[in-house]
Amino acid sequence: MLRRWYYIVDEALLTVKRHKGLTSISIVIMSLSLLMLAVFLLATDNALRLVGQAQSEMKLYVYLDDGASANATDALYRNILALPDVSEVEFVSKDDALRDFREQLGDDGDLLGTLRANPLPNSLWVTPKDEARTRDAMVALAGRIEPMPGVEEVRYGREFLDRFAGVLKALYFVNAVVGFIVILSALFIISNAVRLTVISRRKTVEILKLVGATNGYIVAPFIIEGAFQAGVAAVLSLGLLYGVSVLSRQAIPDVTFFSAQKSVVYLVTCVVIGSIGSFLALRRILKMR
Repeated sequence: MLRRWYYIVDEALLTVKRHKGLTSISIVIMSLSLLMLAVFLLATDNALRLVGQAQSEMKLYVYLDDGASANATDALYRNILALPDVSEVEFVSKDDALRDFREQLGDDGDLLGTLRANPLPNSLWVTPKDEARTRDAMVALAGRIEPMPGVEEVRYGREFLDRFAGVLKALYFVNAVVGFIVILSALFIISNAVRLTVISRRKTVEILKLVGATNGYIVAPFIIEGAFQAGVAAVLSLGLLYGVSVLSRQAIPDVTFFSAQKSVVYLVTCVVIGSIGSFLALRRILKMR
């Protein structure tokens, strides 16, 4: 069995060496096709990263009654922190809030000097856990906090959350549709690129069938060859995409490239697509069912 696999792999590599020109053309075609897939995936990755950053900033602002005592505030703090969806609670005094507000106003901060008293209340800034940073979870959490003693008002930007949830659903839907189309296009292009190689060696395939070779024995070298070509094309497409991402940072500084782990997943995915494309190209010639 080991010897058989050694022959299959060796045959695939020898075929690549013998048909360097055709192999190079196939790799170039695959690279351009996979570059389209890589651009889509990188755009999706950056969009989801921005979504994650926006979600990480989600907080509930619990404004306290002016007459709430220190003991009541401490009890409220502990009760909110004990909620299962809460990750962190920070107490912000009215003086700290006024100081932050003055810093945000910048040069106009002197206008606050005309105030006779601090109009801002003490507050608790509640940070939900990662899994609770959704519209429905935030609404439910605010509903549990608002009736607690000492709470005057809970704000969490409900209108923003409604819009954010709508944008998020649209983003996932568009990504699913476009991703499906892009992957099908890449598979179609790769399949036809591999088919050129198969057609050029059609006589070899027919001779192997005449001498009794099984479909699996014939197909295996082609699939390995297609996987190899797709792997090389994937590396080239990543290199091109990296160059594009570096240049685009001049206009969009926040653009980031794939992590090492995501790059490996992309390479493996491309190898699988190349293997499937080879199999689809061979089905017609071998009349496999």
